[in-house]
Amino acid sequence: MKKLFLTIKDIVQITGITPRTLYYYDKINLLKPSHKTKNGYRADDRNDLENIQTILFFKEIELTLKEIFNFVQ
Repeated sequence: MKKLFLTIKDIVQITGITPRTLYYYDKINLLKPSHKTKNGYRADDRNDLENIQTILFFKEIELTLKEIFNFVQ
């Protein structure tokens, strides 16, 4: 079965997160994509989407990124 990957555009439309925030979370190792294309682009899967939604939930209840990082790692 072929694995379905989501583009940044898909993630933005589903979650409302900005591409800049997504790249920042990648940069600080809070959220790494499951896969990168041969061109180096993110390719997120369902687990990545769930992780993004979890991070957004924690942001909603005003946890800091450090607290979120400690929780999700």
